Amino acid sequence: MAAVTLENRVYAELWISFVSLIRSYVAAHDLSKPADGHALVDESENGHLTLQSEGKILVLQFASGTGIGSWTLYEDDPGPERVLERGQFKIGEDSQVELSDRRGTLELEVAAEAFTAKVFDEE
Repeated sequence: MAAVTLENRVYAELWISFVSLIRSYVAAHDLSKPADGHALVDESENGHLTLQSEGKILVLQFASGTGIGSWTLYEDDPGPERVLERGQFKIGEDSQVELSDRRGTLELEVAAEAFTAKVFDEE
């Protein structure tokens, strides 16, 4: 039982780091934008992150018990008819991230950049 608790804590800490990286990349992107063009980052609950930019919304869900998450990119407004893309991701204990729409694994920083790029059309 202790190993599961330790594993949960590892994934929870990796999620916190991942969210921090995404927030940093969004902030860096927003430095050159006028005040009304800034992206919004909403962490409404643990394991949930929403990024909103002009015309796009990216929603990330993460389960700290397994290290597995999902993402959905919407046009303008969340809703089934507005889905542009969706996929899965897994953060490993070694901080390597597997994305369902890419081959291989990425470092945590690179995966955070990849998610930020989805909102800002910079892939």
